[in-house]
Amino acid sequence: MAQIHIYIGKGGVGKSTSSSLEALRFANDTDKKVLLVSMDPAHNLHDLFNTKLGEKQTKVSPNLSLSEFDLDKKSREYMASIQKELKGLYHYQQALNIDKYFNILKFAPGMEEYASLLVLEQCFDEKHYDEVLIDTPPTALTLKTLALPSVNLHWVDHLIEMREEIVQKKNCIANIRKENLNTLGEDPIFGRLLRMKKRYAKLKEQLQDKKITEICLVLNEDELSFSESLMIQEQLKSLSIGISKIIVNKGSVASQQTEIIANSFPQASLELIPLGEKPIQGLENLHSFSKEITMFRQ
Repeated sequence: MAQIHIYIGKGGVGKSTSSSLEALRFANDTDKKVLLVSMDPAHNLHDLFNTKLGEKQTKVSPNLSLSEFDLDKKSREYMASIQKELKGLYHYQQALNIDKYFNILKFAPGMEEYASLLVLEQCFDEKHYDEVLIDTPPTALTLKTLALPSVNLHWVDHLIEMREEIVQKKNCIANIRKENLNTLGEDPIFGRLLRMKKRYAKLKEQLQDKKITEICLVLNEDELSFSESLMIQEQLKSLSIGISKIIVNKGSVASQQTEIIANSFPQASLELIPLGEKPIQGLENLHSFSKEITMFRQ
């Protein structure tokens, strides 16, 4: 299983730049195979690396590949899979005309978050790379995505209880009618709910395990960025997800604010990316600037 590194932070703080520099450092300083993924709808990797990118993995150096996911496409794939499964579960669906509801569901709130979760799940299942770095959307969408496994587990547990009652009541009626009784194990909807529970429990465990997932919080030294970073820390704590690394983009060792940031995140390592004199674009420039990252605290 690959080590997962998730770069989170306020919009505009430099998550794409930070994750790109760290990906190059992983790829150049070790023999590990590295994948850098963007699941931000406003992709920046193609601009940073000056190369055309898509969902298909593109190798830009011997050990580094890049990918930019289309969340709209992921949403459509998810809807298609659900539609197919529901048709299998509900053989009488034509009478209920379930098909027409899918045109509405694709506009439902939360589809973008769920598409992001599918990308995240795909990264956890990646077997061809040693390190997978994920450039995320701004805070709100990312936090909702990271919360989805816990939220969905809560709902699935209640749905399982409801389905158990439904099957029990159906069997009471079947018993009166002298019909065959069905066990929970024979109920396809109950089986689907159990598979969903197993899936979300696994994702939740992976996100909470620091041996598997490294949460990298990127921020600038300004007060607005710092304030939102403290909020992110509290939100992640409520999900039992810890921050492993702080990256101060455009930071300085001599800055008093760096000390304040370090004291506010005592359990995390802290790295500083200095302010560049010119825009960092192109593989050669990125590679050169990746050597400028300073370790403030291990």
